[in-house]
Amino acid sequence: MKLASCLLLLVGFSVSLVGCGGASDAPVTYPVSGNVTLDGEPLTEGDIIFRDASGKAASAAGKIENGSYSLTATAGKKSVVITATKEIPGKTVVGGAPDEPPVPAVEQYLPAEYNEKTTLEADVSDSGSNEFSFELKSK
Repeated sequence: MKLASCLLLLVGFSVSLVGCGGASDAPVTYPVSGNVTLDGEPLTEGDIIFRDASGKAASAAGKIENGSYSLTATAGKKSVVITATKEIPGKTVVGGAPDEPPVPAVEQYLPAEYNEKTTLEADVSDSGSNEFSFELKSK
């Protein structure tokens, strides 16, 4: 009886060490937050992406709302992309299917140095606050 109990405990302990494998395979991420301003005013809305500078880790993205954002990202040096679009008055784009109505056309209104040709960087730490604020200028 003692041998059976010991074996049962050993099997239970082994299973708890192995687990399902899902959670232990996930990369470790850390909270990242901050503010984004454009010409001194909070950016009303947009998107922010933290891309791993080495290209080895997945990108992390979040929404900018009223000048603030929060997301989780892996530690390391990041290239930061910020985008914001606005409707082009009087212009529309044809929908994807023939029976879909046209939708308003939009354009990126932030300079390319913040998105397509970003010069923004951040270094996400595995310790510390990871608060990054970006002060953008419209040129």
